[in-house]
Amino acid sequence: MLTEVPTLEEIVDDHEGRIKALEDYQKEQEKLNQEIKTQLLATENTVLKESGKQQGLVQKLLDHVLEEDKEDRKSSRNNKTYTQQQIWKIAGVLAGSGGLFYLLLEKLLAR
Repeated sequence: MLTEVPTLEEIVDDHEGRIKALEDYQKEQEKLNQEIKTQLLATENTVLKESGKQQGLVQKLLDHVLEEDKEDRKSSRNNKTYTQQQIWKIAGVLAGSGGLFYLLLEKLLAR
């Protein structure tokens, strides 16, 4: 079971073959890396574009919510004002009719 010892020429030929194979592999890897970079840039652009759209939609929603909140507060304030006005009107009517009621009672009891 003697193994054949390669000659110096065979070793050099084999060495050059391995170097050539490594160079070819490196070229393939560089090409693959370039394709990955291209795809990553395309993905990044897509993400940025969609992010911009989302920010626009969020801003639009926020504006809508704030406008609705402003309208709700205005409506609530108007309702409070109206209620206070009605209370004062009723209080005035009661105060005025109380005096009238008192005069009628006085007239009836004075007889």
